[in-house]
Amino acid sequence: MQVDVIIIGGGIAGASAAYFLSGHGSVALIEREEHFSYHSSGRTAAQFTVGISAATMRKMAQASRAFLEAPPDGFTDHPIMTPRGCLTVAKAGQEAALIRLRDNLHSVGARAEYLGGRAALAHFPALVADKVDAGVYEPDAMDIDVNALLQGYLRGAKGNSASLLTRADVQSIRREGEFWSVRLGDRELRAPLLLNAAGAWVDEVTRLAGLGSLGVVPHRRTAFTFALQPGFDTRDWPHVSNVGYGWYVKPETGCLMGSLADAVPTEPGDVYPDDMDVAQAIENIEQDTLLRVGRPLSQWAGLRSFVADKNPVAGTRPDAPGFYWLAGQGGCGILTSPAMGQAIAAIMAGSSLPANLSELGVTAADLSPMRDGLQLAA
Repeated sequence: MQVDVIIIGGGIAGASAAYFLSGHGSVALIEREEHFSYHSSGRTAAQFTVGISAATMRKMAQASRAFLEAPPDGFTDHPIMTPRGCLTVAKAGQEAALIRLRDNLHSVGARAEYLGGRAALAHFPALVADKVDAGVYEPDAMDIDVNALLQGYLRGAKGNSASLLTRADVQSIRREGEFWSVRLGDRELRAPLLLNAAGAWVDEVTRLAGLGSLGVVPHRRTAFTFALQPGFDTRDWPHVSNVGYGWYVKPETGCLMGSLADAVPTEPGDVYPDDMDVAQAIENIEQDTLLRVGRPLSQWAGLRSFVADKNPVAGTRPDAPGFYWLAGQGGCGILTSPAMGQAIAAIMAGSSLPANLSELGVTAADLSPMRDGLQLAA
């Protein structure tokens, strides 16, 4: 099979890239698992927020808002985002961190309210009163219907005649003249352009192609659900965390979700929850709130992949003609997927970045794998 672009990795990054790139030419999207979005993209807290420390990542989130709020006609038959809000709380002495969070939100035009302890309690009455002195509330944070978003990307790409291949394990990648050749068992794909969107496996794919890696490091995060609490109506609660990210709690349908908000460096793979992380998260939640977790209803783990500067990567390098990366989304892959997909489609087509990115000051150099702070690894 010969196409214009081969995309390796069928998570939300690869799916969004296929959606936007398929409007420019023929695309083959490759996923080695039985289903798209099996790994990190399928194990997300599904939150839209722009309260992100890394500056370019924060801009990519804000640039994605319009698409997520009002996707193109026919993309999905129901809203992708629903109101939730996000509250970050702090004790006395931690106000500087809250002010940085508020300023980060304001820097991209997002609304943010600095609250006293009593106002924070009004949003989340399960807080222990003497454990909270201030908070920052992001009223326009949302819940994301991840499956609706993913299926919209895949359906749109397929409507543009993209080939969507699952159970397609890449065995070799090699450069042959002006083409990249990807071997999948007894099948071979050829394309002048190859996009590596393999998530935690980005560097493995890069090395398979004979190129120096980006230094992508996967990090494990453990999460769990627990029972609704007697005496509390959680339906209108926001997503809540403490400013030191020692825990977070988020309402889900029929239960609550909790996490230590951990990021433990690990190897790429099918990760599993760590019992000690679950226990520590429960202890932290019960110290700062009136919630009593008991035995979790379910627990799981996912991977969040970062490069050195914690900002995302979209682009190519001089040593890799026709080879592009879409990587390092650091747990923000769902909420930045529209802007990241638009960016890599423009870069691979040799076009300027779209207005929603340039208006926020994002340049191709900000996303480049050649930018300062990223080190080429063997």
